[in-house]
Amino acid sequence: MRPVIILSIASVFFAISSCCYCGNKDAETAGHDSLHHDTLTQEVLLDSNYIDTGGYVNDTLANQNEIEAKYGVQWDFCDCVVKNDSIEKAIMNTEDEAQIDLILIRMDEVDQHCKAMLAQPNVTPEQRDKHARKVRKCLKEAGVL
Repeated sequence: MRPVIILSIASVFFAISSCCYCGNKDAETAGHDSLHHDTLTQEVLLDSNYIDTGGYVNDTLANQNEIEAKYGVQWDFCDCVVKNDSIEKAIMNTEDEAQIDLILIRMDEVDQHCKAMLAQPNVTPEQRDKHARKVRKCLKEAGVL
C-alpha cells in the first residue's frame, strides 16, 4: 500500500509540475512575443506624413514638423531672410540703446519663427553657394538688393 501512495503522490506531483511548466512556458512565450511585438510596434510607428511615395521617411518634413512642434509656426525662407536683413541693417544704423533693445526683442521673435531655416544643410562649399544664391534671390525679389 505504501508504494501505491508514493506512486500516486509522485504521479500527482508530476502531473501538476508538468501542467504548471506548460502554462509558464506559454506565458513566457506570450510575454516574449508581446514584448517583441511592442518593441517592433514602437520602432515601426511613424506618422504617415513623414513617409514619401517610395515608402522612405522624408527627413526634411519630419525635421520641420519637430521644429514646428517645439517653436511654433515657421515662416517662409525668403520672409526670414528679408526680416533678418532688415534687423541687421537696423542694428548697424542705430546708436540708441533703447532702440537696440527693441530691435533685439524683435530679433528673438524672428528667430523663433525661422528655426527651420537654420536646420538646412550648409556644410559643403556647394551647399553654402546654393544657400548664398537663394538668399540673394530672396533679397532681389523683395527689392532690397
